[in-house]
Amino acid sequence: MRLMSTSRYMAWLPGVLLAAAALLQPWLEASMARHMGLEFPLLFIIGWLTASTAGRRFARLIEPWNAKGLTALVFTALVTAFWMVPAALDLAVLHAGVGVLKVLNWLVAGMLMGASWRQAGVVIQAFFIFNWCWMTVAVGLIYQQAPQQLCSVYLVDDQWNAGAFMVFWAIAVFLLWLPGAIKSSNLLGDSDDSPKVRHTD
Repeated sequence: MRLMSTSRYMAWLPGVLLAAAALLQPWLEASMARHMGLEFPLLFIIGWLTASTAGRRFARLIEPWNAKGLTALVFTALVTAFWMVPAALDLAVLHAGVGVLKVLNWLVAGMLMGASWRQAGVVIQAFFIFNWCWMTVAVGLIYQQAPQQLCSVYLVDDQWNAGAFMVFWAIAVFLLWLPGAIKSSNLLGDSDDSPKVRHTD
């Protein structure tokens, strides 16, 4: 009974978070740091939770064109790269249609990743994680060190904070992924996935 109640609350969670994101949108987008460092991850997490709530049904739906999660990973890489471009942030703030497209991009990216991450395997995950973290750190440092204003709607000082957020998320994502990857790939020799050898006399 308690499990059913928990599942019911989990089913409502993405909708509640999305409503909260909508209410907080003016505050989130008033700052470049909050726009990139809070709103983007929040929308992505909402999408991931939506995929988790849908369970295997959504994974089976996208399975024919998402072998090993490659389509999901490529789409997410393109989404994250595009929304790191300063001009894209300007358009999202200044034009409502682009803002809606931004929200849909991040939600779909989170849904695809939530349904595909496990099936991708450690090697493909590592390829994506290393490239994404490197790109995010590099762009974050550019934002921090740029002497001129990159976004027309945000000030130079806000660029530094946005860049710091990006570097933070790159490090955090890598550190969150690494322990599970080490265990899964059995690098430490204590994975439960390793075959057991039974000795007989």
